[in-house]
Amino acid sequence: MRRAFRIVAGILGVATIGLTLPFAITSFTDDAESIHRLHFLAGVFASGLLLGGSLLICARRPESIGPFWVAVATGVASTIAGLISGDFISGLWFIAPTLLMILVALHPARSSLLHIDGIEVATAFLGLVALVPAVAFALTQAELQRNGFVSDPHVEFHHYSGMASYALSLPLAAFAAALLVPGRRIAVWIVGLTGAGLGLGSLLLRYPGAFGTAWAWLTLAWGVALVAGAQLHREAA
Repeated sequence: MRRAFRIVAGILGVATIGLTLPFAITSFTDDAESIHRLHFLAGVFASGLLLGGSLLICARRPESIGPFWVAVATGVASTIAGLISGDFISGLWFIAPTLLMILVALHPARSSLLHIDGIEVATAFLGLVALVPAVAFALTQAELQRNGFVSDPHVEFHHYSGMASYALSLPLAAFAAALLVPGRRIAVWIVGLTGAGLGLGSLLLRYPGAFGTAWAWLTLAWGVALVAGAQLHREAA
């Protein structure tokens, strides 16, 4: 069971990164794809790092429960985003939760997944702070996906529902990273770097789907605060 879990998690982690990073690189080297730079870069962080990176850590160390719950949180976010955007099937948002349920079934420490020693308050608080703006942003992006014209390439490629999923992933993943389980610190780092990356990307790439300037700065600061908190907690321990 352990070997099967590691193989599946590793393949999915590599595949997730492989499905995001090349598109981001192409968008910066091909002017015809430049309008997608923000969405593809956001995918590198909120899908490649948050989901793919977490799965690779799980593949290397299945006992790292923190990154596993972060991966599950991204699956929940993509499910919600797909449903409210009206493209849960057409946008293929059903794939992540389906595959993550398979990993839950294969997890060699499945009986320990719910053995939580408590919640780290600061991380949970930051997740709560991000929840309302993330939901508001996700609802706006979901509406653009539902009601947009098919001729809009961002609608065609489900980029608005993607941004809705990425936004919802931040607070949900922060809640997951707040759980006092093995691997919590690396989980917090992953979430923090993702938040900082999305904030910085929105500041540098003012394309459709970017966070507003003030919210981009706040998201960047939010991510940095998570990483700093994880580091301070380690030094204090």
